[in-house]
Amino acid sequence: MQKSIRDLVPYDPGLTLEQLEKKVGKKIIKLSANESLWGPSPLVKTALQEAFNNLNYYPDGVAAELKKALASCWNLPEENFCLGNGTDELIFLLTNAFLNPGDEVVIPTPTFSSYASSVKIVGGKVKPIPQEKLSFKLTEIAEAIHTGVKMVFLCNPNNPTGTFFKHGELEVFLKKVAPETLVILDEAYCQYATDPQFPVARELVNKYPNLIVLRTFSKVYGLAALRVGYAVAHKDVITELEKVRQPYNVNIPAQIAALAAWQDEVYRQKVVKETVEERVWVTETLQQKGLKVLPSQSNFLLVQHHDAELIEERLLQEGFLIRHTASFGLPDWFRITIAPHQEMKLFMDSLERVLTEINS
Repeated sequence: MQKSIRDLVPYDPGLTLEQLEKKVGKKIIKLSANESLWGPSPLVKTALQEAFNNLNYYPDGVAAELKKALASCWNLPEENFCLGNGTDELIFLLTNAFLNPGDEVVIPTPTFSSYASSVKIVGGKVKPIPQEKLSFKLTEIAEAIHTGVKMVFLCNPNNPTGTFFKHGELEVFLKKVAPETLVILDEAYCQYATDPQFPVARELVNKYPNLIVLRTFSKVYGLAALRVGYAVAHKDVITELEKVRQPYNVNIPAQIAALAAWQDEVYRQKVVKETVEERVWVTETLQQKGLKVLPSQSNFLLVQHHDAELIEERLLQEGFLIRHTASFGLPDWFRITIAPHQEMKLFMDSLERVLTEINS
């Protein structure tokens, strides 16, 4: 056994939705994993029929067609892109390609757990920077980055908080950080951001060679089951990632579905519009119930209640699976994925019953 993984705990995905429904004895609406309950574009289902005719062949090892589409949108050469089996794989590729045992990595917390686990697996040293107000303060994070820090992870909007930092703040941060420190900007939820000051990553990639932007098809495109993500960075960074990337890591159905989803811009805009509208309604409704809700630019909300764990348990019996965020170090909070209005209205009715029971 590697010493670096001795204290790691294997990831527990929990029961599948089908297993959970069998256990609870009723239909469950899953609001725990920030997935898109709108599902993928109808074009994806049509495109996947083509994939079924080619399952006996290896996929395109470089995902040329998908890279071509991404390059056109970003106005960058295809050599600036690396495709991954979800963003999780890309995070793992980054730590494998650039970290040596003992290298230090700055990670503001709370945030996505895959950053720290990937660093630890390769023997890197995690330097957590707690963000007490649950919103990243880039000036504080920059002060913690000394010359020996190899990389820093920034999730924007952040998971599990939904909060974000602005374009100007990011650019000031990038100017302060030494060129030798890789800045990994995870924008899994960026399509849901509506604030005009949200960073425009494509304006910064060419300007800062140490900036690596991660995107995913799991969220707004509704393809979480197929695992497709991509990294955008300077060609020299991409070259190193390609050295450790497994051949044929993105399968044929995933490539075809991602391309079809990418091309249906009308559907993507519909999903974003309805998600944002619902996000506003849910936020206001929760606040009217006296609950603290962090302002979110994502497809989920972080809500505070001293009985958060009990609320999670009671809502499951009502047919809703939410996420108690104790594993993020936030035991008095729970996270809710935004769903279409019909589901959210039912959720609010159930939450009202649960809160009444708890408070009685």
